[in-house]
Amino acid sequence: MADTAITISRSKAYNLSLHEQARGFSHKFTIPYSDVALGSGSTDTVTVTLGALPANWVINNALVNVSTAFAGTTAFTVQVGTTTATTALVTAQSVKTAGVLAGVPTTATLVKATATTNLVAVFTNATGGSPSALTAGQLDIFVNIVNLGDSPNLG
Repeated sequence: MADTAITISRSKAYNLSLHEQARGFSHKFTIPYSDVALGSGSTDTVTVTLGALPANWVINNALVNVSTAFAGTTAFTVQVGTTTATTALVTAQSVKTAGVLAGVPTTATLVKATATTNLVAVFTNATGGSPSALTAGQLDIFVNIVNLGDSPNLG
């Protein structure tokens, strides 16, 4: 099993507008299959760094929207978290069917820290084929990142 590490292109990472943030998310990351079609082993993983989190942060909402099902391999999953807890936001779920993969909104999935770390998505090929065999698929990851260091000084 090999892991391929990549960083998402800035053109695929979005700060959502205030109107869009009303839905409970501050950031969106778009990942097409071509970005994770790496690795030739049947149990290979691809770790996508979505970006660095601020020094004092909380993430209180996360979901994955698979807009186009991933095809070309037998079993393919995604999980979303940080470099220290890769399943903290969305546990490993199949991306072989279009639809929403939601994190469970409980205190257990309220993720916080007082040090910077990276937000990551880990794609895992579980059986036949390999990530490099992917021929279709796209998903969006939505998260609500609260930068506690940006709190206003109310004197």
